[in-house]
Amino acid sequence: MKVHILNGDCLQSTLQAENPIIMREMLIEGPLRAASLEAFFRQRALYLEKTYTISQEEYAQKTVTEIEKMQQIPDHSEVNLWFDYDLFCFVNLLFIIQLLSQNKTLKLFLVRPLREPRFRIWRGFSEHSQTKLKQAFSQRKRIEIRDLALLYTIWNRLGKEAAPLNTPLIPFLSKHLNDYIVWEKASIVQPRWGITGDQMARINK
Repeated sequence: MKVHILNGDCLQSTLQAENPIIMREMLIEGPLRAASLEAFFRQRALYLEKTYTISQEEYAQKTVTEIEKMQQIPDHSEVNLWFDYDLFCFVNLLFIIQLLSQNKTLKLFLVRPLREPRFRIWRGFSEHSQTKLKQAFSQRKRIEIRDLALLYTIWNRLGKEAAPLNTPLIPFLSKHLNDYIVWEKASIVQPRWGITGDQMARINK
């Protein structure tokens, strides 16, 4: 079975993938640690209700159901993870990878937006036509066992001081980790897309 886990509903409206699962979370902020997945969902629901008045019922219907679909992916399936380069997507991606890595039979692939001239990479899939999305899919990267181990470790280190790290699979890894620390400590929450001042400067070039 071939499954596509997408970073949002807008991507699916263009991609029109079969067997899509939509990640409708914003793990860049709020609690990440819990004794079980059920406790994690409760913490997240309470945080989003208090912070953004998203009802617990809406969270269960729109978010929990999609994450539960990830747990139900059949053995030996091919799973394609469609995520942008920004920090918002990076943290969501880490969560999904640590969740899926519990099933050793899955074949995981990372699909990234096409990189544009002058380093304009932060705009993500939003400006991709269906033709460009197909091209991005053709350039997907297999997530190997060594990658899974590294990314699982990074998930457990979120919020801690980041040692210099890099991997061809996740460009700007050290920058993302340091950005996460700054974001988490910020007194005022930044725009929802996880774009730092440095990244915005690159966009505006």
